[in-house]
Order: sequence, then C-alpha cells, then structure tokens
Amino acid sequence: MLTALSASLAGAQDAATFAVAVDGSNIHWRVYKAGAFARLGHNHVISVADLTGTVTYDGDLAASSFELAIPVASLVVDDPELRAEYGEDFSSEPSADDIAGTRRNMLSEDVLDAANHPMLVVRGKIASGTLDAATFAITVELLGKSVALSAPGSIAIDGDTLVAEGELRVTHADLGMEPFSVALGALAVAEPLDVSYRVLAHRAEAARQAATDRERIGLAAGLRPLPRPLR
Repeated sequence: MLTALSASLAGAQDAATFAVAVDGSNIHWRVYKAGAFARLGHNHVISVADLTGTVTYDGDLAASSFELAIPVASLVVDDPELRAEYGEDFSSEPSADDIAGTRRNMLSEDVLDAANHPMLVVRGKIASGTLDAATFAITVELLGKSVALSAPGSIAIDGDTLVAEGELRVTHADLGMEPFSVALGALAVAEPLDVSYRVLAHRAEAARQAATDRERIGLAAGLRPLPRPLR
C-alpha cells in the first residue's frame, strides 16, 4: 500500500514543503465531566487558536513528515460555535467564571503546566494506508515527555493546497496525564478525550507569495504587515 500511495503522491505532487495556515485549520478536543457531582459541571471544548507548522511530502512517502506547534496559552475554552456543533452533551452554557476557571485549571501546574511547558508540539508521518484512509504515526511533546500515538485520517492535495483531517479518541492515560479533579474526585474530568482536526497547508512558495500580496494590500490600506508564513 505504501508503494502505491508513494506513486500517487509522486504523480500528483513533486517533493514540496507546505506551510500550515491557521486560518482554515481547526483542531479541537472535547473534555467530559465525571464524578458524583458531574451534574454540577460542564463538558468542554478546547480549541487551537494559534498554530504553526510544516508538512513535507517527498517522492518517498516514508520520508514525508509533518510538525505542528501550538502555544498552550493560546488555547480557547468553550468557543460557542464549537459547542453548538455537538448537541445535547454540550448544550449547557458555562458562565464567564466557569470558562475562566476551566482555563486556569487547564494551564495550571497540575494539568498542562503552561509556565514551564509553553508549547505543545506534534510530529509525525504516514505509517500506512491510502490518501483517503491513512494512519499517522505521531509523537506528541507534552509536559517534557514524548508520547507516541496512532491517528486515523485522510489527505487531499489540490495544486498548492493540502488538507489533512480526521478524528480520534485518546485518554489521559495515553498522554501520561492524570485527569483533573477536585473534592476527592467528586467533580472530575473523565478519562477520554475526543479530538477532531482539519489542518490546511499551502505550498510554501505559494504561501510566501500570498503573504507578500496580503502585506502589500495591507500597507496600501494603512494596515500593519501580517506575519510571514513559516519557511
């Protein structure tokens, strides 16, 4: 299968580096309540607001890879539009204080420890499958540890644009983490996390040109220059 997939990629795309675009990408995960007092809490959606990275496709698929970097402090708690996508389980309305408390707990030393580990880094490659049904072998750099995971997904390449998307369930145990809890576990975070991702990337040369064009337009309109894409 890898040989066939390599041939498909080689035919559709020469070796190229794609720059990840935060606009058009969507990575988020659902966190569930647990414990005897779970009725007093909320399920939560945590989403990525800031994202950089690259995707490299070579003629040899085994040499292709990707890397994503996520600043932990930029994670968003309970975007209303994302909550609305998930129906009854996310139909409650966390207050501003609830959201601030969840964010504070998430960034604390007991969970993501943002002060000492400000970046979440995901690296990987395609281990097997086809463009429509790939298996990614990934390594998550989290809390100073490297965690190996397997994730299903699909890849679409259209000219200078690449999209990878999929869903997976992981557990806190998979990540080497303890679910957050208070009151001796009476109110806690459940073990599973459901992750959804759509990563949009543009061929680096095209992305640089697009950034240059946007900057030129912005300057003409009296706006500040936009950040350059990752090279």
